Amino acid sequence: MFDKLKQKVFSSTREPRVLDIPPPGQINDNLIIYQSRSNYGVNFGSLFVLEKYIYGSLFSAGGDVEFDAVTNQVNSTGVDDAAKRLSDHYDAYLNKVDWGWLKSVGCTAIRLPVGYWHINNGALMSSDQKFYSLKDVYAKAAPWNRVKQVIAKANDNSIGVLIDLHALPGGANTGEHSGEQSGGTATFFGNSSYVSSVTNTMIPFMVQDLQSNENMVGIQIVNEADFDNDGSKEKSYYTKAVAKVRSVSGTWPIFISDGWWPQQFSDWAQSSNLYPDVVIDSHVYRCFSDSDKSKSVPQIIQDLPGSVQYDQTKADFVVGEFSCVLDQQSWNKTSGDHNTRVKQYGNTQTQLFTKEASVGWFFWTLQFEYGDGGEWGFVPMVNEGAIPKRPTSWNKPSDSDVQKIITDHVNYWADKGGDKMEHWRFEDGLKNTLLDIESFVAFNNSLLGRTCAWKHNRRAQYVRQKGDSQYMWEWDQGFDQALSNFNHY
Repeated sequence: MFDKLKQKVFSSTREPRVLDIPPPGQINDNLIIYQSRSNYGVNFGSLFVLEKYIYGSLFSAGGDVEFDAVTNQVNSTGVDDAAKRLSDHYDAYLNKVDWGWLKSVGCTAIRLPVGYWHINNGALMSSDQKFYSLKDVYAKAAPWNRVKQVIAKANDNSIGVLIDLHALPGGANTGEHSGEQSGGTATFFGNSSYVSSVTNTMIPFMVQDLQSNENMVGIQIVNEADFDNDGSKEKSYYTKAVAKVRSVSGTWPIFISDGWWPQQFSDWAQSSNLYPDVVIDSHVYRCFSDSDKSKSVPQIIQDLPGSVQYDQTKADFVVGEFSCVLDQQSWNKTSGDHNTRVKQYGNTQTQLFTKEASVGWFFWTLQFEYGDGGEWGFVPMVNEGAIPKRPTSWNKPSDSDVQKIITDHVNYWADKGGDKMEHWRFEDGLKNTLLDIESFVAFNNSLLGRTCAWKHNRRAQYVRQKGDSQYMWEWDQGFDQALSNFNHY
């Protein structure tokens, strides 16, 4: 396994971490692929962190968030019955999952949202946390046991799992999906007790407990942090959490929230030298803001490329949530066939996300209690072609294709001092990165992802092997040329 690499992590308080991955052409460890490929994925929304519009029957005793719904159920029918309702829900949800279908359409990973109250079946909560009063319910309902079932079933189908700490004590946001409250004020980042509990107890437990599974994509330590112009508290938490994950696992990527400002956190990842460790999660919905509601569907589609731009030179990105839903006000301004427009919107999104987010994307969401979810539903959107199936083949470039790129590079610089340059570095960057791409393709036709971190690691290795140079920019260009020419279907 990849465990030995934990001992091969070169760390410094001033320099970005370098992971000593196997040489190009020799990547034969599945864990590397799971943690570093581009993803075509889906969320298991409302399996654990309950949302009323997805699984409404669990809110039958009243309430708009999970805490209120379960508390009201306990008050109405007792702890045992409330726990059984949850337990039955977990099993019913998982029994409906068609793993064979997910594999057949090319799903590479699932994003699995959990709340802090689910970890170790609630045993890690402290008395100052809201869900502590429901500790006995979750001990009996045993959600963490189902987390492990999901990971095992996914692994059987060569599908990865991103474990997503979707809901934190006090909330990172005030949405109903925080589990604790709808509206009010999110208090997690400003509460040192909450931060300490999650950082020092919950996160290390999750990584330690799950890291023996080779299909773990990584850990997401927050979902949809509220916008903060300063972001200092969020960055402090991220820094502590990265250090804690690294004390347990040398390889797991740590997924953070962009706080609705992607550039702020890619700049921070770069300046803090944490860019090899983190992946920035950005969510894209065009059905909520007044600005989007004021546009027609064709306008939204046209504006997408200008509104989704991630600086992949500074950090790796993933679109952890998106859907094909648009507000009725937008549809009221739109003519033409509805299904055709939905298909156009979905295809535009996935093409854009594949280009802009090196770690890929996860659709929201897989399934609903009643019906298929329509434009919120992964299954109908794939079946209707709004979300294209992942291709099953990759076109291997010929030797002449590769040589032409090298020749073009040499010719371009011929009258610009090229005779003094080190074009062999360009060739090394190009050919070695192609070998990496081929290694990923060999595992279920995957594509190389986390390209910012991957480039950093490969570059550091190359300098150690062949020395630094003023012409390392040629290696950089070779790496980039390999990605743009070959790392796609």
